[in-house]
Amino acid sequence: MTAPDGFWSTKDAGPGMGLSYWIEAICEAFLEMKADGDRENFAAQLTKFQFGPIDLNFVDTDPQEVWRTRAAIARSRENFFYLLYMHGGHMRVAQGDREAVIAPGNCLLVNSREPYRFSLPDRNHCLSVQIPQRWLRTWLPHADDATIITLADHSPWGATLASALGNLRRDSLDRIALPFGVVADQIGAMLALATGKHEPMTPQGASLLRRLTRTIAEQSSDPAIDPASIAAAHGISKRYLHLVLAQGGLSFGAVLIETRLNRAKALLEDRRFARIPIADIAWRSGFSNPSHFARRFRQRFGSAPGYFRRTLRS
Repeated sequence: MTAPDGFWSTKDAGPGMGLSYWIEAICEAFLEMKADGDRENFAAQLTKFQFGPIDLNFVDTDPQEVWRTRAAIARSRENFFYLLYMHGGHMRVAQGDREAVIAPGNCLLVNSREPYRFSLPDRNHCLSVQIPQRWLRTWLPHADDATIITLADHSPWGATLASALGNLRRDSLDRIALPFGVVADQIGAMLALATGKHEPMTPQGASLLRRLTRTIAEQSSDPAIDPASIAAAHGISKRYLHLVLAQGGLSFGAVLIETRLNRAKALLEDRRFARIPIADIAWRSGFSNPSHFARRFRQRFGSAPGYFRRTLRS
């Protein structure tokens, strides 16, 4: 299991000190904020993972109120955007003249440069994606206009983004086949599509999409393949590559994994490779980790690679 980069739990606090401990924890993990809740029996925990240029923060808390003041903002050396996704419970978010309620399966964006207030009336489980301001503005030049909008309700792309965030869970990050930075870029692309106004894909865009997916397929057996090299081969930026794939309802990771799995399936079905070990099949298909290959193959085709090949022989 991927080791966290930070972990805080009120179980480490003394009796009646849970809320005080929690306020210190969120100030350390995020930014300076204030919080209020059950002063006698407050319980919460926070797990942080560095995820390429962004941070994933998995938060479980009792009911609470959290807010950030102008004085705290003035004291901050750095501010972030926070992409909030609710796994369970509800959160009311207010900032300026905007207000929204995030229900399970939905997400929204908050800018920490402006005062805000989070109201969580019940026990909740939230993913808070901490995003550097400069990095997000490469995807969303006018990111402030996209804040406090429940994105899954806002557009089909918002629903796609929410679904992707819902698949990020603290106990399964080690199952992600791609470098975390690549997945972070895919989140940036989906966020840009979810919050922007995008015309339908043009014939030129559709042609580029086909060329990109073909190149990914051709190079899929190379374990070192990455979005930067594919983008360079087509004379486009990495950012534009992710946007084109996302606009086609795809992601770099999804195309790559599907291509590798289909290649592995074809090799397992080919009698000429009947004596080739499963680990070599994985390597020839682009998987550097046989265990990860076996897990993804079972998820995709319903059986382990070895059993799949034995069934074909019988």
